[in-house]
Amino acid sequence: MSGDRTVDFVYRVQEKEKGKTVRDVLRNRYRFSRRFFRRLKESGGVTVNGRPAFLTARVEEGDLLQVKLPEERTDIPPQPVSFTVVHEDEDLVVIDKPPGLVVHPTKDYREHTLANGLVYRWTARGEAHAVHPVTRLDKDTSGLLVIAKHAYAHDFLAGQMARRRYLRGYLAVVHGEVPEETGVIDAPIARCPDRPARRCVMEGGAPAITRFSVLERFPGATLLRLFLETGRTHQIRVHLAHRGHPIIGDPMYAEGWESRGMERQALHAAFLQLTHPRDRRERSWESPLPPDIRRLVQRLREGGKAH
Repeated sequence: MSGDRTVDFVYRVQEKEKGKTVRDVLRNRYRFSRRFFRRLKESGGVTVNGRPAFLTARVEEGDLLQVKLPEERTDIPPQPVSFTVVHEDEDLVVIDKPPGLVVHPTKDYREHTLANGLVYRWTARGEAHAVHPVTRLDKDTSGLLVIAKHAYAHDFLAGQMARRRYLRGYLAVVHGEVPEETGVIDAPIARCPDRPARRCVMEGGAPAITRFSVLERFPGATLLRLFLETGRTHQIRVHLAHRGHPIIGDPMYAEGWESRGMERQALHAAFLQLTHPRDRRERSWESPLPPDIRRLVQRLREGGKAH
């Protein structure tokens, strides 16, 4: 797709949809949000049989509806950045992020983020897309994340997350031997009053739910598989520390614990499953443990000594 084109959605009206409004047909078919319909109205991006159409217009069987997504631009400068793309199509890109890479420019990290690298990748191909992070990973958390390439894909995937139909699985190596085989941590999270950069389990905080299961136990440590039902900042790190099992190497939530040779938290986004916004088919991806966490696991199997 070239930089001056938009993504098209094309749909032929069925007999059962005769007499419905353009808005109703598109909402039922594509689950466009109210905000997205406002953008389409402003951009004039909907046609019926090739002619501009109001969203309130009534349709006939066989009418051809076409949606041109509003043009989006980004002010993120293109910069070469190293990361692995595991899937890309006209709607989204799935990335296996290395540790140490920030997802999007912030006041502390203005350049050489994942977003800069994506814009560089697209610019080199003569494409122009906005960068819409669907999920974010902390700078030192590795693994799978999704970037939507336009507003509709972002709205659709964000809606999946809100309805808990978007699965995110993680692997973490934590301090201590977790006694339960499986469990649920249901504890609200808020910004810590005394340390604003941190999050704490706190009454009145945002609801947060993490499910976990034990994969392997070592002397003084445990390898866990975790699934998020909510997406709070630092959720897994906060929940595990709250349970007395902070993630090995976590500089913020495992203060006072041995690093076991890790230079960052031993947390990896290993599994991702979603319903694709265009064809509604379920897609999933997996990412193996990166080398530094694999080495940690091997050391723990050998007796917990850091080499």
